[in-house]
Amino acid sequence: MNKDSALSDLRAKGFRLTKVRKEMVRIFSENSCPISANEIEKKLISSKSSANKTTVYREIKFLLNNGYIVEARIHPNEISYESAELKHHHHLVCDSCGSVDSFANCIADELEEDIYKKKGFKIKRHTFELYGTCSSCERKN
Repeated sequence: MNKDSALSDLRAKGFRLTKVRKEMVRIFSENSCPISANEIEKKLISSKSSANKTTVYREIKFLLNNGYIVEARIHPNEISYESAELKHHHHLVCDSCGSVDSFANCIADELEEDIYKKKGFKIKRHTFELYGTCSSCERKN
């Protein structure tokens, strides 16, 4: 997410630019990996823009509803978020250390076309995560 253009866009649409909202836009502009609400809250606290959980979730909902961020379900029972401006990608998740990396190769394009031809089902979006062991953890073993 480009911080300046996102803030300019929000301003042009007449939305309030609170300190927390500006800081959350900055957080998403600086993070290319998915980030959870808890991680966002910690980053807000460390940047002296602390907000309670209710405010964090309200801002997440606002950014989601206005198309600035998207959900990324990387870990069970936890929703993470990332900039909607990122190019289409998928994630590599390490089961040992929890690190998340992304990759752009998408094998689903052909599958989407095939499903549409055979079933008439138009896929709007998809997710694809691979779970395993990263190279750092693999070297430790």
